[in-house]
Amino acid sequence: MKVTGSLTTLATKALAESMDLNTMVAIVRNLIQNYDIHVQTGISDSLPIQRQIAAQQIIKDVKAKNLFLPIIEQLVIIHSKGYMGKKFPVKNLRQIIMQLREQGIIYDRENELFVEDPTVRRTRNWGALLEGREYLFSFLRLDIVGNSKLVREYSEEDIQDTYEDLRLMVSDAIDRRNGRIWSWEGDGGLIAFFFSNKHLYSTLSAMDIVHRLFLYNQLDCRLKSPLGVRLAVHSGIMEYTDNEEELKRTDIIKKIVDIEAKFTNPNSVTISDTVEPMLDKVLIDQFRPVDSGKHSKYYNYSLRWEQ
Repeated sequence: MKVTGSLTTLATKALAESMDLNTMVAIVRNLIQNYDIHVQTGISDSLPIQRQIAAQQIIKDVKAKNLFLPIIEQLVIIHSKGYMGKKFPVKNLRQIIMQLREQGIIYDRENELFVEDPTVRRTRNWGALLEGREYLFSFLRLDIVGNSKLVREYSEEDIQDTYEDLRLMVSDAIDRRNGRIWSWEGDGGLIAFFFSNKHLYSTLSAMDIVHRLFLYNQLDCRLKSPLGVRLAVHSGIMEYTDNEEELKRTDIIKKIVDIEAKFTNPNSVTISDTVEPMLDKVLIDQFRPVDSGKHSKYYNYSLRWEQ
């Protein structure tokens, strides 16, 4: 996002007019370890620093490190909850939030983060996640069954059109639930969910895709046999990264790939034991336990004809 001159001025005033120097420095140290305002300003330790000068330097430094939104998040928390037992009404905060909204950035109270408004734009990190920081995600993994055989059996045009149909189905199912495609390799992909009811939304997205696939195979599939897709949902804490190769090496991604490949039948979804406890019993009752060994409990959903 673009930090305008007006936002810079408002944020500087918010710091300088709402708190003392020690509180300012304590806030920025939540974002920049061992931050030293004297070093940053070049003012000797033996001399006092005016609040206005300190605030200007802090905003300059957080902008340089792409931490402008995180420091505003700190101000929102202090404004609503106080700091060290004291109340700290933060001046200009309402105006800052309004200007951010004009840029398509809204505040998510549940996660206490500023995120992009999905009606304005959609990026991989929701406009909020920082490289190398840990977050709790719920992931949806999907893979086309027998991709190599399909590529040999059908024309390139039929394969590309079919796989594009699948991607459109997936995109429509996840977009309405604020998911993000993190990788897509033609025959499958990885989708991440972070905000609100992430476990519910990832599971509902997977079930939605299963339903869409059923109708697609009945009505629109150009292949001689139904298109088969395996889906899995798993969650856990992971460092955010933009690097897809690093992503593949993480334990949580290795786990979801394993669940999809070994414990999921075509055109069904398997959820892990980290997802199941987060879902309502009414939803879980639609899943069946999967025989997955002693250490893990998985549950599978598929469309089944009534007896």
